[in-house]
Amino acid sequence: MARPRLFTDDQVLDAAQDLLADPAITRPAITAISTAAGVHSGSIYVRFASRDELLARLWLRSVRRFHEGFVAALAGPAPLLTAATFLPRYCREYPTEARAMKMFHRDELLEVGAEELRSAIAGVNDDMNAALLTAVVTEFGVADDRSLAIAGAAVKAIPYGLVRDYIARAAPVPDWIDEVVATASGAVLDEFRARS
Repeated sequence: MARPRLFTDDQVLDAAQDLLADPAITRPAITAISTAAGVHSGSIYVRFASRDELLARLWLRSVRRFHEGFVAALAGPAPLLTAATFLPRYCREYPTEARAMKMFHRDELLEVGAEELRSAIAGVNDDMNAALLTAVVTEFGVADDRSLAIAGAAVKAIPYGLVRDYIARAAPVPDWIDEVVATASGAVLDEFRARS
């Protein structure tokens, strides 16, 4: 008979994520995760084939959680501006999750872990991209390359550019960034609408 599980995968992932509150830590070591989780490192390796796989699963979980709110923002009124201003608020509320998303670029992870993990990583942005496409059509009436690039600049590049340094330093994201994002992203979106 198999032994009962004394801890969950999420407990280990939570411990790894909590370590990201330290600005000196960018990719936690198994020994540190083991200590933080109160779980023997050998037991961690029973669940996760490697540190890379563990951190890839943390990255994937973090991205999925962010996308839940981001996709919801894209479904509401003024979807593009709402999504743009969602990003700094999310990073302020969930700073270690924001740092977990910054551990890797998606393409780095496509060779990590089991096939199901690689498949999940490959498709992690699918729902978000579909929601963004729908929002662009809703707001601009068309989703050609130009409108998608401009929406991406307003919704992703501007807000992320403003919070990136704070995430890297594990520093709180200031409230004023919300206003700057609303002003800058709003101006980009308004100008594109006017020209269209």
